[in-house]
Amino acid sequence: MNRAAFIRRHLLSLQESLDDAAAGLSQEQAHWRPDAGGNHIAFVLWHYSRTVDNIVRFVLQRKPTIWMEGKWDERFGLDSKSQGTGMSREDALAVSISDLPAFTSYMKEVWREAGGYLDTVSEGDLDRKQMVRPLGELTLEEILGTVLLTHGYTHLGEVWLLKGMQGLAGSPR
Repeated sequence: MNRAAFIRRHLLSLQESLDDAAAGLSQEQAHWRPDAGGNHIAFVLWHYSRTVDNIVRFVLQRKPTIWMEGKWDERFGLDSKSQGTGMSREDALAVSISDLPAFTSYMKEVWREAGGYLDTVSEGDLDRKQMVRPLGELTLEEILGTVLLTHGYTHLGEVWLLKGMQGLAGSPR
């Protein structure tokens, strides 16, 4: 298996795991925090989905994000450009997803777009360099492997931990 196939396979697996982790959560479970300053599952899912959307659509394809095109910011009453990175603690604590089923639709649209993009990535493309603010110039392999894949698995673990702290089932795999 080449690098491009490896990244695609594991990013799709990660996205399935995030879908599984989010399935069936109530509003209360999705927004539960372990303490007054911690993040909740809905924030984590919003942050990671927005990151994938920004990277795949805006950074790599120079297209408007799904978030902006679908006016998801208006649907949820959230900022159009924020994705969690660099937010003040107060702004992060204020993030709330009012309609989890609708948000799941947004996530699935982001996953479809990412999968479609990954279908176009060749082995040779992975060495191409791209500016990613505020991270600097990265290869496509670093963007997909570190910014999306490793970052995503970190947040998946966070979701499982938050579920476990609530007495909910953790990893199904």
